[in-house]
Amino acid sequence: MSIALIFPNYSRAERAADAVIHIIGVPLGLIAAALLLRRAVVEGDPFHIILLAIYVFGLVGMLTASATYQLAPHGLAKERLRRVDRAMIFVMIAGTYTPISATILYASGGIWLCALLWAMAAAGIFLTLRHPRRFERLTFALYLAMGWMLIILIHACYVVLPSAIFALIVGGGLLYTIGAVVQALPWLKFNNPIWHALVLAAACLHYAAISLQLTGGIG
Repeated sequence: MSIALIFPNYSRAERAADAVIHIIGVPLGLIAAALLLRRAVVEGDPFHIILLAIYVFGLVGMLTASATYQLAPHGLAKERLRRVDRAMIFVMIAGTYTPISATILYASGGIWLCALLWAMAAAGIFLTLRHPRRFERLTFALYLAMGWMLIILIHACYVVLPSAIFALIVGGGLLYTIGAVVQALPWLKFNNPIWHALVLAAACLHYAAISLQLTGGIG
C-alpha cells in the first residue's frame, strides 16, 4: 500500500528555529549521556550501568531520530525517518521510566510497571513501523498514557522518592504534556519548535532526577 508523502508546511523561520533546537539538543544529549555513564562506571554497580545504558539509548536515540527526521528534505527517506522518529519516542518513554522503576520503586510494583511500559512501547513501535500513519491518534494517546503511567504508583513515589526528585519527575511530565498539546495545534505558529523546546526541557528535568537518584550528581 502506497503512503502519501505529506509533511507539515512550516515557514523558513519555523524551520530555522527548529533546527537550532535540534543542533543544541543532540550534542547536549550525547554529553549528558557520557557523563551519566561515566559516573555509573565509577560507582561500579553493574545493574545501574545496564539501567542507565537503556535510558541513555532511548534519550539519545530519540533526540537523534528527531533531528534527522526534522532536518531531512521532503521525500521517501524523510517518511522512513518519520517512522523511526515516532518509534523512538516509545523507546525514550519506557527507557526513562526504567532506572527508577527497577530500583527504588522495585518493591512497590515498579518492576511490573516497567514491564507494562515496555510491552506498550513494543505495541506502539509495531503500529508505527508496520502501519505508518494509519493509527496516528491511537499512538498519540499511547504516548500520553505511557507518560502518565506513574500515576499508578504516585503514592509510592511520593513516599520513597526525595521531594526534589519527585518534583523533577512530575515537572518533566507536565512539560511533555504541554508540549504534546502544543504540537497538536497545527494552526499555532512555531508550534513545532515550541514542542521540541519543551521536550528538551522535560528531558533535562528527567535526566536530573535519574542522575541524582542513581549516581548522586548531575555534572
